[in-house]
Amino acid sequence: MESLPTEPLDPNDLKPLNSRYDAQISVFGQKLQKKLEDAEVFVVGSGALGCEFLKNLALMGVSCGQGKLTITDDDVIEKSNLTRQFLFRDWNIGQAKSTVASSAAASINPRLNIEALQNRVGPETENVFHDTFWEKLSVVINALDNVSARLYVDQRCLYFQKPLLESGTLGDKFNTQMVIPHLTENYGASRDPPEKQAPMCTVHSFPHNIDHCLTWARSEFEGLLEKTPAEVNAFLSNPSEYTNATRNAGDAQARDNLERILECLDEDKCLTFEDCISWARLKYVCLIIYAYVLL
Repeated sequence: MESLPTEPLDPNDLKPLNSRYDAQISVFGQKLQKKLEDAEVFVVGSGALGCEFLKNLALMGVSCGQGKLTITDDDVIEKSNLTRQFLFRDWNIGQAKSTVASSAAASINPRLNIEALQNRVGPETENVFHDTFWEKLSVVINALDNVSARLYVDQRCLYFQKPLLESGTLGDKFNTQMVIPHLTENYGASRDPPEKQAPMCTVHSFPHNIDHCLTWARSEFEGLLEKTPAEVNAFLSNPSEYTNATRNAGDAQARDNLERILECLDEDKCLTFEDCISWARLKYVCLIIYAYVLL
């Protein structure tokens, strides 16, 4: 209700244009639709929230006229992303998030004028996101997974007087904030509590501090010594039922589970208790060494 026009619109402005946006025009008018189509939009991040924003922007016709939508994300797609980032498929694993997301959004609305970048937004990329870039923007949309990047984008929007849609998720928690120049406080005016856990996308792709490396090592440890044995036991207890369930799932995670089971029963098969201890010890040492190398 808060988004509805506060003043009556000209009835002629609400007439349908025989376009995919007629329902939207009937509420907000042709002038606003034209403004949306000509908007210069900057979406920072193309993860779970970024995918949702891109879908909505494409359906609304944002940057589908004279405007342009720029999206950037320095991350790549992993299997864990497929459960919540719906613009990605299992064959996109390993590809750049922003590139795949922009292609998917363009398939939703072929008129979408979108450019995908793989740059992190920060002081080190101000040669890419320079003053001219910020000055021409109509609005900035944050879909980030860390506070430091949010604060940087917030400061740039504050400096260039650009509206910012700030939002974030963590598990089942979510926040959103609309920052309007000269009307609302900016994101950095009040600080979030320290992050209690590292974002998994960052942990697996770009671990850059000791917490990330330890979280990654713990995740791999649980996968090797807890999840994989559980999958093997489930398969051995009822092979036909497990196989049928996996075949019906038909996703990347199911394929990965089968590969782990095959590896455990074939290449890493342990015949004695001593073999199990040797195998576990070797895997544990490898994890520690790799975590150390990351640091």
